Amino acid sequence: MLLSFRVANHGSLREPQELNLVPVYEDDRPGLTVAAIYGANASGKSTVLDAYEFFRRAVEESQARWLPGAPIERRPFLLDHASRNEPSTYAVDVLIDGVRHVYGFAVSDAAIEEEWLSVYPKGRKRILFERRGMDVTFGNSLTGERAAAERVMRPNSLYLSAAAQTAHEQLGAVWEGVARAQVVNDRTRHALTTGGAFLTQMFERFEKLGLARSHEVLAAADLGVYGVQRGAEDDPQFVDPAGIEGWDQLPEEFRSAMSKSLYFAHRVGDEDFLLPAKDESAGTKTWLNLASWALLALPSGRQLWIDEVDVSLHPLLTAKLVKLFQNPELNPLGAQLIFTTHSASLLGTMLGEEVLRRDQIWFVEKRADTGASELFPLSDFKPRKGENFERRYLAGSYGAVPVLPDTALEDVVREFWGAHAKAVSA
Repeated sequence: MLLSFRVANHGSLREPQELNLVPVYEDDRPGLTVAAIYGANASGKSTVLDAYEFFRRAVEESQARWLPGAPIERRPFLLDHASRNEPSTYAVDVLIDGVRHVYGFAVSDAAIEEEWLSVYPKGRKRILFERRGMDVTFGNSLTGERAAAERVMRPNSLYLSAAAQTAHEQLGAVWEGVARAQVVNDRTRHALTTGGAFLTQMFERFEKLGLARSHEVLAAADLGVYGVQRGAEDDPQFVDPAGIEGWDQLPEEFRSAMSKSLYFAHRVGDEDFLLPAKDESAGTKTWLNLASWALLALPSGRQLWIDEVDVSLHPLLTAKLVKLFQNPELNPLGAQLIFTTHSASLLGTMLGEEVLRRDQIWFVEKRADTGASELFPLSDFKPRKGENFERRYLAGSYGAVPVLPDTALEDVVREFWGAHAKAVSA
């Protein structure tokens, strides 16, 4: 379970920022299972998720997939001269098998500059390893053979990734715990809705487990769809995945499945119709993709990060997704949903129930004087329980809303019409 994520010098996040998921108010879990991030357009909301995606990919892939000697494709802050040459830093505080672990690293364009991992059994800090450049020092709490990972580690790969690749038992478990996340953003969302077979694979997996009612996830959203199925490889609707944006961001098991087209089954009266994915509504595909990711995350206790969760999705469906992760019965392993959104309706009540708790709400705001983003929680404002967060947010009480000049756009339209009228009469 993720307790916090810290980042500095990534995109618009110049100064150190922290997303803290430790409950502020009473909770029977050590970490929040839901966090929503609000902010104006271009405020830096998506950058928070992009930073975590970079962190996750570095942990998972730096040893196995990054080419030796290749530059590290990080995104430093570009609106001053110093930050471009300073390292970017990422760190997480996570619970793995009930024990707190703190892991992080700092990277430049060319190499891993620092890396560290500590564990806190019974609340007391024990260093497992610390790295500076290519020099790694080890604490007494690290067991197992270490030399194999040191031999294969490169300047542009993480020692934790190298240890996992060389089957180090203790660090392999940490690697698995740290990398247990999926980020859904524009790249992965586009690839999934274009290729489509991920959904079919998910349904087939559930049916192999004897869960024949898995297709009811469609009916639960009142989409008018009762099933999905794949066509043959010679199907005229087949979508060649080559060239799909975000293809290389998908897990291998999903890439291998995306070889056939996807059809959605509709029933009108007594007659059935199969519509190819390209003709299905964006809302249907969005809901199925997000619900499918949730169905994979919940039984594994994984994190699910979703950028712009409300794109093509009704607020009631977003609220349904949130409640899956908030329900201890349906989420006994503490899977976490972290998402960005513009949907202010989630700050209020729906059907008489509160959707988000006070300590599950975060804001991102970009400073006009520096162009840098700042991340801060609603709890900083000491909100009262039952307070109308939606109304206060839209009124600007918490910041993180766009500042719109009263008549600027209207004046531009008036000038356009004036110029247009002159051009027509000339």
